[in-house]
Amino acid sequence: MKNNQLRIFFTIGLISILLIGCAGGIQNDPSLPVVNDVEEIQPSQTETKEDDSPVEEVSLATEMDAAPAKFSIKADPGLQEVIAGLYGSYFEGEVPLYVDENPDLIATGASATREGRPQVQPTFLPDAVLISETDNIDVNNFISFAISPDGQQVLIDMGALPETISLIDQAGNQVEIQQPIRRVISAYGPASAIVYSVNGWDRLVSAAYLGARDSHGAAAMERIDPRFPDLVGDAYFSQQEFNLEQAATLEPDLIIGSFRSAWIDTVKELGVPLFMVEAETPQQLRDAVLMTGQLFGPNSQAQAQAWVDYYDWVIENIQGQLTGILPDEKPSVLFTGTEASRVVSGDMYQTNMINAAGGISASAELSGYWNNINIEQVAVWNPELIIVPPYGGASVEAITESPEWQIIDAVMQGQVFLMPKLVVPWDTPAPDSVLGIVWMAELIHPDRVELSCAVETEFFYNTFYSYGISKGEITAICTHE
Repeated sequence: MKNNQLRIFFTIGLISILLIGCAGGIQNDPSLPVVNDVEEIQPSQTETKEDDSPVEEVSLATEMDAAPAKFSIKADPGLQEVIAGLYGSYFEGEVPLYVDENPDLIATGASATREGRPQVQPTFLPDAVLISETDNIDVNNFISFAISPDGQQVLIDMGALPETISLIDQAGNQVEIQQPIRRVISAYGPASAIVYSVNGWDRLVSAAYLGARDSHGAAAMERIDPRFPDLVGDAYFSQQEFNLEQAATLEPDLIIGSFRSAWIDTVKELGVPLFMVEAETPQQLRDAVLMTGQLFGPNSQAQAQAWVDYYDWVIENIQGQLTGILPDEKPSVLFTGTEASRVVSGDMYQTNMINAAGGISASAELSGYWNNINIEQVAVWNPELIIVPPYGGASVEAITESPEWQIIDAVMQGQVFLMPKLVVPWDTPAPDSVLGIVWMAELIHPDRVELSCAVETEFFYNTFYSYGISKGEITAICTHE
């Protein structure tokens, strides 16, 4: 009995010890989670989610708020700031998208190459150009803005262009001119032609025009510039007349005229800068074009330089093709004026044109401007060719049908020709005269001169007037009849 009780007591004690050991093992097993551990871990998981969530929201907001770029731009590093200023101004605070490859627009330094016919790129800063790589209308509109007076003003405000420029005009006067020029009166026909050729035509508020008084010239000028009927100001502004009242209503910020104008002192009453030009020699014409380009800003400067390069290229081409020609192979050429008995002098631009084309001016010995002569003098010169201007009522028939002119070789041989013109007569000291040189060179030396009047006419009006001249117009102009 006693032994059974001991065995029972021992068994109960052993079971108690085992139960206590198991309970302790369960509590100390780190692989099993406890309530306290879960409570500590849970805030950590929540905190991680809170950190990730705002990052995603900011990224989405940025993508939604930023307007997509209108086009991509590859810009030289030194040009990116000014491009951003122009872009933000035109597209109301937007920022440009710069890329390294496959851009829609390139902003880069201008090429220094000046060989052959020039290729003019839109120029927004001196020696910095914009090159479109697409037909995107936003690109083209942006380029137009960048080279416009409004674009110039943005660049002036950024300090990239000057607020004023100071030039010495061809009368020797120093002229201070506020930039950008927006409203111009040109009271001198050759100056108006220069303004068009340097792409400053959109700043004109009134102008005197060469060759636009006849119906054909006026129609052609209106095709070139549809504003022509409203701009033509020959009744108010010329070398002889300047209507102060009319000028005041136009509120010009620049007046361009000839230094031989009769009204120079009078016009000073307006308090408007007056810039005088003179282009009776090839060098004066070059200088007049270059200075006019400076008046209108970087794009016009580039256009002006392109014209000078083209002018020099044409003359060098012709002279090169006439290398080795003997003096007696150069024909005598008489250039007459509004009347058959009125001829150019050796001081006039037309004489330089004849020389450049490979001829010899019959009246080179004369001085001054237009000279009146008699038929006896013409007989002494006995020119081989006679060229008549396309203005002032002059005509080939006035010479060829005159009995007294029948003794002249040029008349007997049918070598009397009318100088061409689209609007501006090709013999006047204006940019178009480069075509007159080509036309004369073809006429005088058809077997030697390789330049084509047709080719150069198409290039010239497309490049310097932005006018797509038709094949019919070219054929009518370049004839030698």
